[in-house]
Amino acid sequence: MKNTKRVLLVLRRMGMGGIEQATRTLASALQNTGHEAHLLVLKGAVPSADRETLRLHQYDVDRESRRGLGRFIHLADKALLSPLIKQSGFVWRGRRCSTAFKHYVAALEAQHGRFDLILIRGQGAFENLWAFDDERTWRVVEAVTGRFNNTAKGRWLTRTLYQGKQLLCVSKGVQQVVGDYLARQSVDITRSELLYNAVPIDDIRHKALAPAEPAIPRPYLVHVARLVPVKNQHRLLKAYHLAVDQGLDHDLVIIGDGSERRHLEEMTLELDLAARVHFLGQRDNPYPWMKDATALVLSSNFEGLGIVLVEALALGTQCVACKVPGGIGEVLSGPQARLLAEPSDAGLAEKLLEAVQDPVIVDNKMIKVFEPQSVIAQLMALTEAPSERLYAHPA
Repeated sequence: MKNTKRVLLVLRRMGMGGIEQATRTLASALQNTGHEAHLLVLKGAVPSADRETLRLHQYDVDRESRRGLGRFIHLADKALLSPLIKQSGFVWRGRRCSTAFKHYVAALEAQHGRFDLILIRGQGAFENLWAFDDERTWRVVEAVTGRFNNTAKGRWLTRTLYQGKQLLCVSKGVQQVVGDYLARQSVDITRSELLYNAVPIDDIRHKALAPAEPAIPRPYLVHVARLVPVKNQHRLLKAYHLAVDQGLDHDLVIIGDGSERRHLEEMTLELDLAARVHFLGQRDNPYPWMKDATALVLSSNFEGLGIVLVEALALGTQCVACKVPGGIGEVLSGPQARLLAEPSDAGLAEKLLEAVQDPVIVDNKMIKVFEPQSVIAQLMALTEAPSERLYAHPA
């Protein structure tokens, strides 16, 4: 292939979360379009399936950076620097980890050839590699926690992470939130670009053909997410309860697991919904239930993009979601926008009823921009010419 590119994708750990899934999809899409994708995991075990399908490397950068003189720096950090300056542990750790990472990347390139792009994903990887400076390197931002206060120390810590960096944001909403946060912290970045997460449309449609076991006998709405506070399933259950009181005749299927599961199951009992709400736990293949649902519902307080919404649309399933910061409004645009709910129990209940009584007809054009070939084309453009868009805080 004439314009084949070599791309290094870097993650701190390889689990089953959204960042990891998006990285798997991107790596596969790069390979399927003739590019050479390398995936580097900085800590922990890697699922055997990934070893079989991806060009995988493992390098425990934190452990390796403690060898020799690095061990004394690590001990000084633990005993003196981090306790003295709260929240600064990543500053000292990142400096030594970045040096070790630089040497490891050089060794990879000696073996495989020069990388055209290096993408670092996830807050943990950002912090460990903040001091790695290379014009080919982009930090992929899914969300900004705003974890540092707007104080002299907070601004210093934020600058350490982001000053002079190139950022790829997974939605315009994230790009706006990031820009506002960095402006408040007086941080200048070099470039900020938009790159949606790729969604493996064909693979999802194939997986959706499997039988949904257990089968749900009544019509139902489905929710697919980790059961954690930011996904706000408490709002979902309260809204569903209100909608049932107003005549909603659908059950609710909840797919996912997490710290909130016990509380949510108790809440279901308190609301007398145990016969109508089905907790299916974590499922490797949630798509059969998503395909057969009347609508997918998302109740999150924030979503960097909301990949599960794209997945549902790919299966022809309409979506209801709360109008919150992040990328949800970019996925649920056009006709789907009318099922964006105000982020309240009553607001979400209203849209649950509307989805059942006046459903949106899903069109393939709604997901075109998230198809792997579209995303890869945008990514490859980063290797060709510098952006004309520069993002800096106001003078």
